[in-house]
Parts: sequence; structure tokens; C-alpha cells
Amino acid sequence: MLAIDFGARSIKVVKLNKTGSGYYLDNYGIVLTPPGTILHGEIKDVDAVSQALNKLLHKKRLYDKGNIIAITGQKVIVREITTPLMTEKELSEGIQWEAPKYVPYDLKESLLDVKKIEELEEKEGTKMMKVLLVAAPRSLVDQQIAVLKNVKIQPRVVDIMANAQIRAFESYLTPAAGDEDGTMIDIILSMGASTTEITLMEGDRLKFTRTILKGGGDVTESIVKKLGIPFQEAETLKRRVGLSLPEETIITESISKKETEETEEKEEDVNVNVPLNQAGEEQDSPEIKIKEKEEDISTPTEEEIADIVKAGVNEIFNEIRKSLNYFKTQYQKVNYQSIILCGGMTQLPNLGQMLKKQFGITVVIANPLKGISINERNIDIDHLDKYKSALATAIGLAKRER
Repeated sequence: MLAIDFGARSIKVVKLNKTGSGYYLDNYGIVLTPPGTILHGEIKDVDAVSQALNKLLHKKRLYDKGNIIAITGQKVIVREITTPLMTEKELSEGIQWEAPKYVPYDLKESLLDVKKIEELEEKEGTKMMKVLLVAAPRSLVDQQIAVLKNVKIQPRVVDIMANAQIRAFESYLTPAAGDEDGTMIDIILSMGASTTEITLMEGDRLKFTRTILKGGGDVTESIVKKLGIPFQEAETLKRRVGLSLPEETIITESISKKETEETEEKEEDVNVNVPLNQAGEEQDSPEIKIKEKEEDISTPTEEEIADIVKAGVNEIFNEIRKSLNYFKTQYQKVNYQSIILCGGMTQLPNLGQMLKKQFGITVVIANPLKGISINERNIDIDHLDKYKSALATAIGLAKRER
């Protein structure tokens, strides 16, 4: 299956094959998104995005008959709702009457889907069922299909980002527990350039998803505004300095001390963040020296950069906190088990540790390639290791059964 993930900072393409023993990564590619052409899940310039994608596909020779894309953004509605028990046919017809309660836009210009999750019986004996409702404006899909048409690709499946990330990290999810333990919830947190996706899972069951319209690009923009420097320089500064932590902060991940040290060593390489050029290749970063100079007292220190980054990241954390608190009000007892962290912002130094410190929840920097064999003839393993977290959505999409 060939999966394409249209991101605000980069477009990711993954070709994954299903084998008897699991999955095989045949090839992948990443290209920078032309500036301003994709924002909050919407494609603003179809032609520019088409050109970038076309160059990537030809360079990497990425093609497959089965193609899948994902939609995301605040306009994508995912709700678990309770309705009277009915047949599949009755459900598909009846949802047209139920959907307006949850969908704030014209249903005639929307795509709707619904799936039965479970049956239940109320105290008075009335039979009910829980269903998952998904709705999105047709325009979100049409934009991506227009791009694929331009590069002569026929999409077979359209999915939502939450489903893709569930498949990418299914081995990290906590098994559902009985009612006596309350609702055991894992948080999949995908922090990208223009959005942050929160997906709450009870076992393998999707309970809640929300798109926050803030990401790493917003943090970079705050550096640009305060220091008056170009975006790329601000991006390099952000990823080099990261978030400052008190010396007494202890790294607490759900891995052993030895594995933590090994992970940090690897992350140091990633955090240098060699940028990609438009072909998805590494390019040299401009050397940026961050130190106080006697002749220029206005030169920012690393501490000042870290403070700007921290303020921007805290804005995102505050929105995450609102979502987690809201979900808790919907259930009698909620136990948050872990934060499964992914997305391009995982390259920001100390992000996982800061999450743990602020929320008091175990943080796992998840590997979407876990259990997947790799075609080392086509793939540069070191390059893949640096950017694997950003590939999570594409990998999860490609895992979907045809």
C-alpha cells in the first residue's frame, strides 16, 4: 500500500507491503511542503503541492496500485454517540437525522461515515448501541484528490489521521481493563508543524480526538517575531536549543536507564536537525553561534531562546490540558496511562521530559517502525532513523488492509 501524508512542513510518502510475518517497508520519501501551501490540514495551492509530490515520487520511484490518504483538521468531526439499537441499513439512513446535532456545517457538502462499536442495555431494558460518527467537508478530500490526479495517482481509500496513528502504535496501547479500575486511557499525541493531534484510546477503541491549530511552526514564528531573524534560522535555533530543564529533573520514560541513555545519544543526532531540501535530501545548515558578545549585548543567549521556545510550547500544552480535562468530565473515573509521543516536534530537545514534568504521565517517544522489516537496498537507515517519528501517520495509513 502506498500512503501519502500531506503535512504543513513536509509531505511524506511510504510504500509498505504486508508479508506473512508482518510488514515490510519497501521505500519512503519526504519533501518539504512549499511554504504556505498546506495549513491546518487544508491544501491552499494544489498546483504547487502537486509539483513537489510529483518530483518526490519520480525521484524515489514510489508507485503502487493501492493508494491511501488521510484527512485531518478541526473540521473533521469524530464522535462516539449512543443510539437505539438498529440494523446496519437503518443506521446508515438514520444517521442523516442524528448527525446535525454534532456536525456544524452543511451535510449536503460533507462526507459521513458511521460504525457500530458495541451493543448495550439500559436499566429499564431498552436496547441501545454505541457508534462512532465521522464527518468531514467534502472539500478536504477533493483538495487531495486534485493533487493525486495531477500526479496520475488514483486514491483507493480515505482515512482519518487518528485511525492511522492507532495502527502505527497499536503495540504501545494499554489493554482495556474492567470497570472496577475505571477507564484506562492512552494518549497518542502527534505534534506537527501547524497542528497538534490528540487521540484518546481505551485499549484498541477510539474514544476522543481533537485537532489543536498550533504546532512547531508557531513556536518558530514566535522566535522570528521576537528576534527579527529569518524563519529557517529560527527553526535551526529552536531545534538546537530546545527546552531548558532544571538540573534536578529526572528523565522518566517507560524504558530502562540503559535504554534511556542510548535513546538520548540517538536523539542528540536527530536534534542537530539537518534540514531537508526540496528533494527531501539533507542539506547543510547555516552555522548559528549563540553566545554573548561584548560588542553586541543584544545577541540572544541560549537561555533566552529556550524561554521563547518554552512559552510557545506551553501554549500548546495548555490546549492539551483543556482537552484532557474535558474528557475527564465525561466519565466517572479516567486513568491516563501514557502519552505516546510522535510527530516532527519530537526532534525538539527535552520535549518528552517537559511533557512528563507538566502532566505527570509516563511519556513514550514511540517508534512507528517497531516490528517492521526494512528494505536496506533502497533505504538509508541513518536518514530513516532521524525522521521516523514524522512518518507515523503515513506508516499507519499504509498498514490499513486493502
